[in-house]
Amino acid sequence: MLTTKKTQYAWLALPCLLLCLLVTSCASLKKPTGTPDSHSLPPASKGKLANLDDSANRKQGDSSFQLLAANKAALDWRLALCDHATTSLDLQYYIWQNDETGTLLFLRLLKAADRGVRVRLLVDDLAVASSDKNLAALSQHPNLEIRLFNANSARLGSLSFYSNFLLNFRQLNRRMHNKMMVADNQVGIIGGRDIGNEYFGVSRKYNFRDMDVVVAGPVVPEISRAFDDYWNHEAAYPAHLLSFKANADDAKAVRKDLNSYITANSKLLASYPIHRKNWSTIFNHFARKAHTGEAHFLQDDPVNMGGTEVRLIDMIDYMASPSHEELLAVSPYTLPVPGFLESLQQLNDEGVEVQLITGGMESNNHTVAHSHYKKYRKKILATGTQLKEYRGSPGSDERQLIDAPPIRSEFVALHVKTLIGDRRLCFIGSLNLDPRALIINTENGLLIDSPSLAKELAEQIDSMASPENSWSVTKTSDNKLQWKSSIGTVNRQPARSFGQRLADFFFQFLPIESQL
Repeated sequence: MLTTKKTQYAWLALPCLLLCLLVTSCASLKKPTGTPDSHSLPPASKGKLANLDDSANRKQGDSSFQLLAANKAALDWRLALCDHATTSLDLQYYIWQNDETGTLLFLRLLKAADRGVRVRLLVDDLAVASSDKNLAALSQHPNLEIRLFNANSARLGSLSFYSNFLLNFRQLNRRMHNKMMVADNQVGIIGGRDIGNEYFGVSRKYNFRDMDVVVAGPVVPEISRAFDDYWNHEAAYPAHLLSFKANADDAKAVRKDLNSYITANSKLLASYPIHRKNWSTIFNHFARKAHTGEAHFLQDDPVNMGGTEVRLIDMIDYMASPSHEELLAVSPYTLPVPGFLESLQQLNDEGVEVQLITGGMESNNHTVAHSHYKKYRKKILATGTQLKEYRGSPGSDERQLIDAPPIRSEFVALHVKTLIGDRRLCFIGSLNLDPRALIINTENGLLIDSPSLAKELAEQIDSMASPENSWSVTKTSDNKLQWKSSIGTVNRQPARSFGQRLADFFFQFLPIESQL
């Protein structure tokens, strides 16, 4: 049988693909047997962070809190913890980009390690932005260790990476969406932000409206123990094993490149200090103004062990007192899972005023997620829930929280993830109200009983829900949807462009709703 050269290559590709599938049958990289566990160090007894904890005004057993609504404040606090840590820094993130802010924060971690601070960085493998060799080289620092969670045994960029992902979809599809930072086992940051320009106000395309909380007090060691659960799990693979070619010279070269990159892009980072500084001002403000209350740190099991898996959403249901008057929920991505609409209906039937703020199409950085959410608008409204969609061009007060000068992004994307019950009990963390967060990925966050903190957070939500910043979605008498805001009333969902409308139309037919 005669074949063209192209056809011959096509037939050759098939056995090669099958070979790749067989070779990559091992789903993920496991931490080698015998790798020693490491645990959080005792709370530091000296330094500004220890003094911050001691000076916080709270009752016995309570912790102290400060909201980080502004993107600039969110990065300032992370830099401050790096600059003033004396014993340890533990960080766990889903995304760590190798852009300007990601590089700036990583360099501060390196400088802390240079001072003798033990740094442990755990990042989900799917979103790792650095090469294997660079990660291995950086991990040679005696005080810095990097681990990758649920790492694909075939590395990114290869055909075997994708074939392995498909063959072992259930295991590799579960991603670590957790976000936390703890310094000196004294002060932590928990919330919705990962590490990258759009989380800290310096992305030209879009910046997020987001929320974190700074915490000090007895709940911090609880957070550290939760970090240890992930860090010591077999799914946390040591980055120094990714490449055996990396050496000390490679590490020096990587550090030089990182510093050069920051110097070259210093104008974009004009709102942030490039070098270590004294952050006494924000620490003093925390000591004077922090809210106080009882807190519990919640997280999902690192992996699905089958059977009785611990899910964060179940713990929230168990530990949180039922709302009697009001429930405020903010989630950038909203896709009802089984029981969600029924729960909304029950709350409304019991007289609880429920308000849900989610991303409108124009404020959604993942149009495909919106394309499936929009199918449920009328069903959500039918439960009696007030539905608001955050605008992609909110008012000036919101903008001051979002953009870090000199940047003004093209649009704003919602990224806040919080629940507030009766303006007393609140949850701040990584949890979206969609199948990926509630069923597939791992998540974490703080459940806080603090009326003053909940009041401030609710005021933030009230501002987000105002006509200047959100569209109020309602149904007309003929059962059609309508959007109202300070700029008027429209009968077609607001969008950034015709291209986004076109993408939104086609995305709704993709059979991927359970994965969003």
